[in-house]
Amino acid sequence: MSEATPDLRLGAYEGPLDHLLELARGQKVDLARLSILALAEQFADALDAAALDRRIPLSRLGDWLVMAAWLTLLKSRLLLPQDSPEAREAENEAEAFRRRLQNRAFTEAARHWLLRRPQLRHDHWPRGMPEVLEERVGPRADIVELLRACLKLLQQPQRGEAWRPAPPPLWRLPDAMLRLRRLLPEHPGGAPITAFLPPPGALPVQRRAALASTFLAGLELAREGEAALDQAAPFAPLHLAPAAVSKRNRLPQPAHPG
Repeated sequence: MSEATPDLRLGAYEGPLDHLLELARGQKVDLARLSILALAEQFADALDAAALDRRIPLSRLGDWLVMAAWLTLLKSRLLLPQDSPEAREAENEAEAFRRRLQNRAFTEAARHWLLRRPQLRHDHWPRGMPEVLEERVGPRADIVELLRACLKLLQQPQRGEAWRPAPPPLWRLPDAMLRLRRLLPEHPGGAPITAFLPPPGALPVQRRAALASTFLAGLELAREGEAALDQAAPFAPLHLAPAAVSKRNRLPQPAHPG
């Protein structure tokens, strides 16, 4: 099929549609030997192929419809006398057939035109609804009423102090220093720092506070020269001893006569 007109094969004629119409108008072809049914079927197939091809303009398809309608009209005049009711009915049917073909071509063209257009929610998306800004009016209050409300609040009886729970009894630093001064003479050779801890409390925080207070008390007594802290290795238990024992251990031993 060319872009000019579709090619037809009707038995007695094979060639383009426009050339067949010229031969029929010049009475150079025997239309009685042509099948109007084959003409309609081949013309419908040509229209379908042109719609899928999308290269033939719509105006050219309209020309094809006019040519096919003229051939149908000439064929109907040949079959029936011109003035008979059958001839007029044939002309009406030919005109109706031409309109149907034309409407079909227009429908196909409109369908392809719609398909080529951008599709909503496929090629582009709609914008959101515009935000309507409402004017917000602040609360209206009278200054006199506001002052009266403040006076009522000030005239109310004062509430008591907020309840605060009593902190748990913890082993304090002065208590730890008194305990070390009392227990160090009982351990002349020294002892681990855990031997100087008070009885363990019920709460874990009390046990941690007792160990921290005893350690700080040992440092304070060592600073004052009353005790000495020793550790055999890193992360080893701390050893707490009276200062006199620590000095005696550090004095050089006299050499034995040989």
